[in-house]
Amino acid sequence: MREGIFPLRVAHIDIGRQPETVDFIKRFIKFSADNGYNAVELYLEGRVRTASFPYHPTEESYSHEQMQEVAAYAASLNIEIIPVVSILSCAKLFLKYHELEHLAELRDSGTGRFWHDRKTMFCPSLPETGDFLEKYLTEISELFPGRFFHVGCDETWDIGYCERCRQRLENGQSEADIFLQHLLLGHEILTGKLKRRMLVWDDMFEFYPEALENLPRDIVMVCWQYQENSEPVRAHFLNHLVTDLLGEYDRLGFDYLICPADFMTVHNVETFTRYAAKHKPLGAILATWEKWDAFMPQSLPWVAYAGRLLASGLTGRQECIFAETVRDCLGVDDPVLAQALYSAYSIGFHKDRKITLESFLTEYENDYKHGRIRLVETLLLLLPPHLEKVLPEAREILRDLILTLKSEKVSFEFNKILPLYFDENPDYAELDRQMVENISRLEEVARERIAMWHRVRPGIVPCNSETLYNGYLVNMRAAPEKAKRSGYVKVHFFLPDQYCAQQVRLLVRYQNGGEWEEIACGQMKALPDMDCFFSRIFLIDREQVPVALRVETRGYGGQGFTYFEAANNTGRYTPDKILNISGILTDPNRLLTYDWKWSYAGEVDVEKAFRNRDIAELTHSFEISLRKE
Repeated sequence: MREGIFPLRVAHIDIGRQPETVDFIKRFIKFSADNGYNAVELYLEGRVRTASFPYHPTEESYSHEQMQEVAAYAASLNIEIIPVVSILSCAKLFLKYHELEHLAELRDSGTGRFWHDRKTMFCPSLPETGDFLEKYLTEISELFPGRFFHVGCDETWDIGYCERCRQRLENGQSEADIFLQHLLLGHEILTGKLKRRMLVWDDMFEFYPEALENLPRDIVMVCWQYQENSEPVRAHFLNHLVTDLLGEYDRLGFDYLICPADFMTVHNVETFTRYAAKHKPLGAILATWEKWDAFMPQSLPWVAYAGRLLASGLTGRQECIFAETVRDCLGVDDPVLAQALYSAYSIGFHKDRKITLESFLTEYENDYKHGRIRLVETLLLLLPPHLEKVLPEAREILRDLILTLKSEKVSFEFNKILPLYFDENPDYAELDRQMVENISRLEEVARERIAMWHRVRPGIVPCNSETLYNGYLVNMRAAPEKAKRSGYVKVHFFLPDQYCAQQVRLLVRYQNGGEWEEIACGQMKALPDMDCFFSRIFLIDREQVPVALRVETRGYGGQGFTYFEAANNTGRYTPDKILNISGILTDPNRLLTYDWKWSYAGEVDVEKAFRNRDIAELTHSFEISLRKE
């Protein structure tokens, strides 16, 4: 493969969130070498046991000897290994242990920027943090003697929340100062002492540009963009601000890598590489994240296509490159199969994360999912006949993809059936019959998923497929009766920025109760479908008369609403008046009409809220009196 414009081409595998067998990791390295990559990035977090970090159970981690075996195998193929150990955020695998929890930013009873109390981020103000990181980074560097070491540092939202960090802020330092000084500590360890070049995710520089200005120029920026169209680049959590970010890195004198992912659609890879080709990238990383509820085989043709695309010099032969990839990966030269797979990778992978009644009560106002499910059904007709035609060693790829499509079809059916239980005159007998049929399909998917886990991840525990599908089946078997016992409130949302982090609390008051009762609390998003307009159903008492709703929001990024409605055995209810507004609520009277005009709760300017915690912590609330139709 020739160098093209991406001299460093990196295939990434996440064995921190979901371990794979050593044998699979080695096969992934060989697969990457065969498909245009010259490096593999191992996202480790804290998955490797060492002398300074011996706390992981053997069956849930890797030993020094296992990683030596991986490193030696990669070296035999001239593949450079780039380890990833986040030195700030994404540190859950370290901080969940009693022996290290004192190093967490949220080690006390306080909560972070998004009101969670999870121990997922190191405190950058404790000397002990630096001591531990120096020991662990040294141990990992000894295993992987390459040029680069990735230190993560993405999504470090909780800087400045512990007592020590707050004191630094009160003494005149900024969050950017704390962030920068911690990066410089990592740089001193890795570059100064271990002679490695440091890679860092770049998203927090959206909020800390002054830190970027003061970074050593030998640090490599890793620019990650996972949306379908990554030309132009958009900020992750800054109202999707559009910038020529790679041009800015060129101006400042930084080397940089782009990082698309097998996250939603293969067009992410295509558009991001097209944008990068206009600049001077050091290379690219193709990320494969969080396979705890999925498997790697279905991603392999995608990984191969991206590697070949990067190595090709972007000659404009995308369809030919993809067809050649399918031929070489599966051993079948069939244009229909190639087109079917390209269609599958264009719509992205379905994830089995909607497993409760409430999670299926989401509807999309721009309802393009019907077109998606028609494509899924077509692919389920096209792909299975090819199972016996492909190379025996490639059949797991098609089995995995077919199983994902089956799962999505099951999910779509639940999404279609369950809201019908809340219609005015539902045919319960017919709906129950449809649920029984679809639960039977789910049971089949569950059996196949669990069997596949034991085939592709022998000895890897726990078996997340078993845990996931056992819960899924329990919830779906109980869903019909739960729906029959409930009325509902339907909230119509407007949310253009899926990185919004507003917390929404929804309460109802009944005619005879007097007290507010919470019926929902959390972030209300339409992911993964990225539809601005969507509605969700929340359950209320079946027999009591709802007279009012109360909405409370707070956090970063506003939350839009367009309409509210409720129904149960006592009747159907719609908005009458907007009452008791506090905080920020634009155009509240828009909520009285069922249309697409939205009212926005919260500060629209995310940067303003980020830099002023008082704004983000302000609660925005309003009440809606209801009238019976």
